[in-house]
Amino acid sequence: MDLFPTRVWTVDLAPLNGYLSDWIAAIEAMRKAHPQAAGRSNRGGWNSEATLFNDALFAPLQDAVRRVVDFAFAEMGPPTYPYRLQAWANVHDGGGYNTFHHHAGALLSGCYYLRLPQGSGKLTLRDPRAGAMLSPWQGSLRPNAGSEISIDPQPGQLVLFPNWLEHATQTHEGETPRVSIPINATPIFDTN
Repeated sequence: MDLFPTRVWTVDLAPLNGYLSDWIAAIEAMRKAHPQAAGRSNRGGWNSEATLFNDALFAPLQDAVRRVVDFAFAEMGPPTYPYRLQAWANVHDGGGYNTFHHHAGALLSGCYYLRLPQGSGKLTLRDPRAGAMLSPWQGSLRPNAGSEISIDPQPGQLVLFPNWLEHATQTHEGETPRVSIPINATPIFDTN
């Protein structure tokens, strides 16, 4: 019996491809206006604050992501509280990457890919269970083994996964910056 499956959704959002160049230009302008990176797991590049969906320019992406998140929640069983979407820009210059991390406090996390030039690093997902990570058996999808799965995303693709699933971006070996938009679906708790 395989008792602990982890579902990852990959969705082609090709109808949004007409926006890609405008979104990339907007992210480049943000970086120029605010060159100090917001931090977190990005190394060798730049990332913005998690306010991208506050900009009306990104409303079509926010609407599409909400539909995908709603679909994922319907498959898992919807949460009993509402959620909001947060997004930020992530740019990797040559040699840039993201360290392994997870998104504490989110319900689902994901990434939408805008520009992936030749040499772009893959998205790597890792089983975060200590027992699996310390297992003497290692390898992709072997029973009771530590596993890392790499996904080679495409421009216009959304990859959505549980917030606790550790993930990283492999080193970008190209010269043209790699551009993506990480996304979190975070709970909204009633403060009354």
